[in-house]
Amino acid sequence: MKMLRLAASLTFIFPLLASAQIPVSDLDLTRFYVRLGGSFVYPDDDGTPLKYYVLQDWQLYRTDWDIEDDTTWNISGVWRPLPYLGLELLYVGGSDHSLHLENFRAYPGRDNIYFGRFSTSSANLFVNWYMADLHCLGQPYLGIGLNYSDFYDDELNPEFQRYLMDSGMAAGPGKLGMGHSWGASAQLGIDWRLGRGFASSWLINAAVIYTDTSTDAVVTYPLNPGYERLYSDLDTNPWTLNLGVTYEF
Repeated sequence: MKMLRLAASLTFIFPLLASAQIPVSDLDLTRFYVRLGGSFVYPDDDGTPLKYYVLQDWQLYRTDWDIEDDTTWNISGVWRPLPYLGLELLYVGGSDHSLHLENFRAYPGRDNIYFGRFSTSSANLFVNWYMADLHCLGQPYLGIGLNYSDFYDDELNPEFQRYLMDSGMAAGPGKLGMGHSWGASAQLGIDWRLGRGFASSWLINAAVIYTDTSTDAVVTYPLNPGYERLYSDLDTNPWTLNLGVTYEF
């Protein structure tokens, strides 16, 4: 969160400083960019252990999450009305992530279990500050914004299902439920123009994005009678690397 606050300060302070040097006549309401590319999503593994709402199961005590990385796609539109300021709406398509529980002690000779999987997609609204003149080939930028992430296709692995039933915790198969997340996001990126003349409308883009993302992971399973739940505050907080192409209108 310190990084996000610092990025926010830089994003909103520097345009004010730049406006003292750039005349308002540089306003151009028709300058738009469209970006398309690939995303490499690296979730953070921090999160609370799975536990009961009231009491914690010993076998799940002090377990840690291991969340696998994935590759997906992204698309964004940028409106840049001033040389130093732009608004960007970025969508990162669905990425699939497997979940493992580390430090799991129920099975002798093992310290992990395949827990399940989930998919996630996100939308980000950024305010970008551009650090270079419009005529420069390289267009570095810093952005701060708001993120919405959706978690779906969440399911428990059969191995963890068997553990719940074999241990006597559950009377039947359980299910995993995850929701959505609102949070802050920050990015550092660059558009590199391919040349002058006709090629000047095409740019290569690279950006690194950090997102503050958290959701509740809840496992609901049947008892005789009734139901019980395990839960975890899952903080994925992913780093995302975007690589792609930009077209300037």
